[in-house]
Parts: sequence; C-alpha cells; structure tokens
Amino acid sequence: MATGGSSGGGKLAYRPRPGNIFIDKLTGTKYILEKVIGTCDFHFIYKASYYTAESTIEGRLLPTGYATVKFIEPGYDFYKSKAAEQLVRNSNMIHVERWRIQKFRHGYCVAFPYMSEGSLRYILSTRFQNGLPEDCIAIALKEALLGLFDLHFSGRVHKRFSAGSIYVSFKPRSVLNVEIKLGYATTIYESALETPTVLKRGPETGNQPYLGLKGKNLGGPPILDLSFLPDWAAAPEIFHLNFYDSDNENRNPARSSSRSEIDENYSVKSDIWLVGIAALELAYGNLRISHREELEGLIRKIERSRRLPNKLEDVLEEYHEEEKKGKTKKVMGYLKDKMKLVKYNRMNKFSKEFEELVLDCLSTKESKRPSVGGLLHRPFFRNAKNLQWFQRRVLYAKDPMPYY
Repeated sequence: MATGGSSGGGKLAYRPRPGNIFIDKLTGTKYILEKVIGTCDFHFIYKASYYTAESTIEGRLLPTGYATVKFIEPGYDFYKSKAAEQLVRNSNMIHVERWRIQKFRHGYCVAFPYMSEGSLRYILSTRFQNGLPEDCIAIALKEALLGLFDLHFSGRVHKRFSAGSIYVSFKPRSVLNVEIKLGYATTIYESALETPTVLKRGPETGNQPYLGLKGKNLGGPPILDLSFLPDWAAAPEIFHLNFYDSDNENRNPARSSSRSEIDENYSVKSDIWLVGIAALELAYGNLRISHREELEGLIRKIERSRRLPNKLEDVLEEYHEEEKKGKTKKVMGYLKDKMKLVKYNRMNKFSKEFEELVLDCLSTKESKRPSVGGLLHRPFFRNAKNLQWFQRRVLYAKDPMPYY
C-alpha cells in the first residue's frame, strides 16, 4: 500500500504513486495506478488498470479494463452520491462502481468508470479555446441533461453543473464509441490542465511531491477560477447566501450562511441557471470573468439585446478600459449601443434557438426558467445530431489548439 505524507498548507493529504496496487478485499480485484488525470480537494485522481480473476488469458495477465480511482473522506458528497445511486441508475450519469476498495487513515479509495477524454472543460482548454461548434454543444448538453433529468426526478439537485462536470469517453473498439456522462458529487473532479498544476518538492530532503497551482493569466487582469464556477456564477438566489467572495476567490466568513440554509434555497431552477452558464462556457471556450459584477453586467446586456455576441471580448475589453477610467455611466451606455450594433450588423455565430435557450436559463426570475424536461423538448435539442457526429467534429478535429 502506498505511503502518504502529512497534509497542510495546500499539500496533498494522500499521495500514492503510479505503480501502487490497491486490492478490493470483497472481490479480489486489483487496481494498479497508471497516471494522474486530475485533481480534487488537493488529492490526485488516477487512471488505473484493474485485474479480476478472469484477467489471465492463455497464461498472460491482461487488464480487464480501466477505472478512475479517487481518494475520499466520508462527508457531504459521499452521502449525496450514495443516496443518488440508490434512486438513479441513469446511463448518462457516472456512478461509483466500487466503494471502499481500500481504507487509508480516515478515508478510502473508490473506483468509477474511466472517461478517457476528460471533461468538456478540458477539451475546450486543449483543443477548442474559442468554443465548440454549436451542433456539438447541442449533443453534449443533451447527454448531460438526460442525466440531470433523472436526478431532478429523484428529488435531488446537482449544484455543480458546468462544463467541468460533463465527461467524455472514447472506446475505439466499442459498438458505441463515444459516451458523454454527467458527474455528480463524488464522481466530479478537475481534469488535468483545467487548473494548471505542477509537482513540487518540499524543503525537507526526501519529501514526496505535492500539488501546487501555477499562476493564471500572467501579466493580465485576474480571471476567476473556472474550477469554482458553480460558486461565483451561481444563480442570484444562491449567490447572496454563498460564502464566495468574488474579489478574492475565497470563502468570506462575513458573508457566510450555514450549509443547510444554502441547501434549503437551492432548487432545480438554480441548476437550470448553471445550465445557461455552462452553455456560455461551451460557446466561448472560457469565461474570462474578473468579478461577479462583470458577469451580471454581461448577462444584463445579453438580455437587453436578446442576442449573444460573437466574442465575449467584444464587450468585456471595453468594459475593462472604461471601468479603469471610472466612467461607469458611459460604459453602460456604450455597452448598450454596442450590443445593438452586434444585433443588427453581424453574421450570426449562434442560432436563434440556442440564444433563446441561454436567455431562458439565465432568467433572474426562478419561475421563468424552464425545467429540464422543457429544455429537452426544445428544437435546439430535438434536432441534435448523434454521438458519432460529435466524434468526427470534436474528437477527430484537425489541428487541435495547444493549451497555454
């Protein structure tokens, strides 16, 4: 069994190395860690090959398959996942396949399906920095919403819906080559490179590596971390209760409410707001937002014009320049005029069906936001192409963009 180091100061509490073996005592299945594929709560997430009793073929030991291995401590997400698993067995959601493979200190490792392509956010960051084609947004969002539909039907809410919680898998020898699934609670993690990471050594000789975060957008204005997007871009009825301090990207005790108070106010309509935010992230490749007020201003302008700009930068760059000069009123007038020009003097990048979907999801009034079922009956999703189209247009795309 792997050894771990002490936690604290942002270091990983548990740092097994590739090559370590974990054994499920109930089934005898062996999991061999192969590589780090992401992070969650200062833990590494691993791709692991697993071997069952049937793994020996003609005298050779071959892996039965691959899994994602995550180290967790029993807590809120753990109980959410367990409860959902008892009620929701939707093929469009990622479920834990092995609970408590092996204990470690106060926690244990769990295994769930390996999603080979990572999250949609990872795909955006590595290959589609200007956003996915709209027809592929329809395919991906539809698959995720099918999972969200059953989650809502079971009486639960997601609370973390984003491009970072939707994962893609490609199996070249499978009948269905591509799968797109929604992660929930325990099965959510940040795919490698979404938040750039670097392995560092502690000052003491022989210390194991720990996780450090590289600076973001060096030399430019600060950008809110997408891994915290469900916090800083939460629905209006949730944001004012949240601990999140959008200026410092930290939890602010002065604004804190109890977890139960936030949960009581969270509803399926709060998830729908996040669907709209996720749609923007998929459309533009990133949300380069500096603070919550900027996000709200952007949404107001989109609502007023009833259109989505070709590029967020068309609006945000001017916002930053004028904001620095302290000409707030002039900015608002400028943005209003600019959005009118965008409405009438451009080739539309987005369809009317997609724009209406985003606008309805981002309604500030909860009662006006549609249900998941209502969304799935929209023409935007009803006419969506199949997963093979997503495979050709996204996974087989030529000249993928490098990650910076």
